[in-house]
Amino acid sequence: MASYLRTITGSSSSNTSSSIPTDTLGKRLVKWALIIGVPTAVCVAAYLVYRQQQEQAKKSATRRSPLPTPLSKVNEDTTTTSENRLKNRLTLAIDLKNEGNLKYREQNFNEAIEAYSRAIEVCPVESTEELSQFYQNRAATWELLKDYEKVVEDCSKAIELNPKYVKCIQRRARAAETMGNFELALEDYSTVCFIDSYQPAYIMAADKVLTDLAKRYLENLPPSTAELSKDYVRTSLNEFEDDPILNESFINEIRTSQPDSSLARAYQAFDEGRFTDIPSLCTNELESTDDSPYKLQTLLLRGSFYLLMGNYAEAVADFDAIINDPNVTEKIKMNAELKRANTKIHQRDLEGAMYQYDECIRNHPNECSPHVHRGMLKTLLESYNEAHDDFIEALKISPTNLRAKYQKLINDAKIGAKEHQSESIEQALNNFEEYYDTCKQDIYYALAITSCYLDNDRKDRALEYLNKFVKEIPSNPTLLALKANCLMSSDPSNNTEAEKLYIEALELDPSNETVLTMFAIFKCNQNQFEEAASLYERAIQCTRGEEKLLQYAALLYAIRAQGRAIKRLNLNLPGGFPQAGPLPNWMGGMA
Repeated sequence: MASYLRTITGSSSSNTSSSIPTDTLGKRLVKWALIIGVPTAVCVAAYLVYRQQQEQAKKSATRRSPLPTPLSKVNEDTTTTSENRLKNRLTLAIDLKNEGNLKYREQNFNEAIEAYSRAIEVCPVESTEELSQFYQNRAATWELLKDYEKVVEDCSKAIELNPKYVKCIQRRARAAETMGNFELALEDYSTVCFIDSYQPAYIMAADKVLTDLAKRYLENLPPSTAELSKDYVRTSLNEFEDDPILNESFINEIRTSQPDSSLARAYQAFDEGRFTDIPSLCTNELESTDDSPYKLQTLLLRGSFYLLMGNYAEAVADFDAIINDPNVTEKIKMNAELKRANTKIHQRDLEGAMYQYDECIRNHPNECSPHVHRGMLKTLLESYNEAHDDFIEALKISPTNLRAKYQKLINDAKIGAKEHQSESIEQALNNFEEYYDTCKQDIYYALAITSCYLDNDRKDRALEYLNKFVKEIPSNPTLLALKANCLMSSDPSNNTEAEKLYIEALELDPSNETVLTMFAIFKCNQNQFEEAASLYERAIQCTRGEEKLLQYAALLYAIRAQGRAIKRLNLNLPGGFPQAGPLPNWMGGMA
């Protein structure tokens, strides 16, 4: 609190408002103000000014020329009189403010408020800078008296007079936060971030408010009824090679031997894109018989979709039931272990995920997939050399495994970038390209190579490959959104074409949260903050899992607050809201 006290205008002798010196008349007026109050003092001031003018007029009359005074001279005298009057009123107001500062330091807060109030009443409306200081000083006193409504009221008046008054904006933010007006507090913290270069203290304060807002928003959020995105489901399940539940022979066996079973209906729902129906159909299958030969596959299918829907506790329970079953096959057990570790990643428990990958490798030492998944996590954690070892081990076990090769090349490029070895980066990218003819219809490959080019600031090559992949894998919304993003970042003149691609992607897959959030960022960069916020509201309705919901809700409030702050400051930022290095958490910088 002491640091905030030092920010009060004129709160120390070195910081008094001394740009306008106090003359004898001003000192007399202060005494009058203390005795008879400000309104009378104003009248006295006017009277004394009038007396001075009369005396000067008498003196000049003795030297007056017989010729008439020109009209311009009359206007000049009138202007000078008006300026003197304003100057004397301002002098009186500053003296009253200084008196308020003295009372403030003496902790006579009620008397300080009276002095600041008189200063506000006396001060000419034209003296906006001084008047805003007086409101700010009175707000500081109200803050110590814990009258936060008046703090907000006085700060608002000061900010109207001086929109970039950082000290006052901070004070109103604190008061608004204390009162529970989190949206105003966030808007004010956003404003000081723009004005004062994203100081860590402002970011931390905004982050706290934003978290509170997001949590409150989620508490009032109805259960999501949106269907899972088809593209999201396909891409997510593609992470697990040789997944037993997606084996075509197994699915055909179910449809042939048990066409009327709940499990067969679950696969029908999968084909029709009714993904959220799958867990309940699997539950019906499990409850229909205790000795189903497909019990473990049914648990794995249900757990997989619980994971995609963000029901992590239920997913882990299903995976654990599979792992602990004495009759489980190695392939099903390994897949359950990998998905259980993947659930930890979704829950941001990376240490727990790493432990479970270690366990999976110990249980299945001759399998390639556990090394690939653990290597991917190590790449995410920027442990590139350790990740390299995992990918090498995976390729020793299965030399033709394309997933291991993709991930090794991504990791090689990151090592080259970290060590500033351009040759290593180019080698990795060239090796990536060698797989194009074989893998050009593999969405995972498409995402891997284009992301690798984008990571290394090769937008030209990324766009070249995206154009190829859009032809090879038509109607894929994620590829369309990536192409839009690449076009936009390459040349702002491509924004119209980029927007058309985003719209086309959402027509193909309205529930695709990846496309929705990318389009929202695009709208932010166009300074269209309300449209961006609406896209995040749609993303919230399409996603599952508390962590993602919390992030999207935070982005929703952050974008709206920053949009209002930018409008308030009358900014027109060509690249959307300004960023200081990596995005802070409250602006969506979570991995």
